[in-house]
Amino acid sequence: MEENRFYHSENLELKQVVELGSQTHIHATKVLRLKTGDKFALFNGDGFDYVAKVAEVTKHKTLVEIIDKYEVNHESPLTITLAQGLAASDKMDWIIQKAVELGIQSIQPLFTERSIVKLDRERADKKLEHWRTVALAACEQTGRSAIPKILSPLPLSQWLSDQEKQTETLRLILTPVKAQNINHLNQKPSSIIFMVGPEGGFSEKEMALASHSAFIPVNFGERILRTETASIVALSIMQNLWGDFA
Repeated sequence: MEENRFYHSENLELKQVVELGSQTHIHATKVLRLKTGDKFALFNGDGFDYVAKVAEVTKHKTLVEIIDKYEVNHESPLTITLAQGLAASDKMDWIIQKAVELGIQSIQPLFTERSIVKLDRERADKKLEHWRTVALAACEQTGRSAIPKILSPLPLSQWLSDQEKQTETLRLILTPVKAQNINHLNQKPSSIIFMVGPEGGFSEKEMALASHSAFIPVNFGERILRTETASIVALSIMQNLWGDFA
């Protein structure tokens, strides 16, 4: 595996000469100071890493030749979707970054009753683009060649109505009260959806809706965790119980 990896949004083929994107060009030449003849990896989400050799560097662009490719599979056998109540400030960035590092397959941001963040359509689209950039950067760092899906934010009730079609997936909702410890579940799932509330947690109405959709209330013990902590602790425990941490 090459030490440096960059995402490239277009198709890649052996012996192809490609121009790096502007941000990748800047990072590769100004930060890492790569020069003609240096090698690094490109990936585009097709399951391969492509060995790229710098062919030409100018002030405004970098051209590379694809000289090799190899299959990469750093994915967990456990398919996990995080349904995350929108969190304020940079907490969503942190949740997305760490969830990708820990092997998440998809993240569904949710508008909830207690979400501090309020987004109109334009702001939601900008946030979504930003979150996907955060996820790509985490893939670059962790060596993942499969890119997790960061989905458009949805109202919790609308999203739950779609989950009734998912009949073979273990459904969990994190809550500090009236819940069993996640370690006590007698399950060996291959697919999980887990819900985490925003800073104020889920309302009683939202908990009832989740229960009606067959979500099981779980926790990790007596302490109440912040939303950004709960998501990552839950994902780590699931990977340890049923995924590739065991």
